[in-house]
Amino acid sequence: LKQWLWNDQTLEKILPHAQGRMEVLSDFVPLSGYLMSGEVAVNAEAFKGTADSLEELVKRLQFVLWRLEAQQDWERGALFSSLKALADAMKLKPKTLFAPLFVAISGKTSAYSIPDSMAILGPDLTRARLRQAIDVLGGVSKKGAKRLEKEYAALSTD
Repeated sequence: LKQWLWNDQTLEKILPHAQGRMEVLSDFVPLSGYLMSGEVAVNAEAFKGTADSLEELVKRLQFVLWRLEAQQDWERGALFSSLKALADAMKLKPKTLFAPLFVAISGKTSAYSIPDSMAILGPDLTRARLRQAIDVLGGVSKKGAKRLEKEYAALSTD
């Protein structure tokens, strides 16, 4: 367990984000626990207020998932640039696109920055959490997926 998770390298990635938010050492695990677990508990209610409609919410999460499936560089800056480009293409402010990502990635409405959290979690866990969130929200039907694929392909994100 120590080698896999509680090693110096992992802690060095997390501590800069935790230090400013911690009042006592015991605050560390509640603040950072989502970065050290496979899945997070998430339900549809947790996403309330992160988008105007359930359809829009699922669309944003699906577009982010597709964007991240093509993402090669998993460094924080590259992730931020990629997500910002997607937000711009969708004509959204980055914070509007990021709002449901906080819930999908951390299980909470606020957490460490989304690109930092994704970089620490890595591509597999990040994408798995996005898929889990989409499923919790009812998923995407085959017909809906085809419609979203066309809409996503029409975006200019470069």
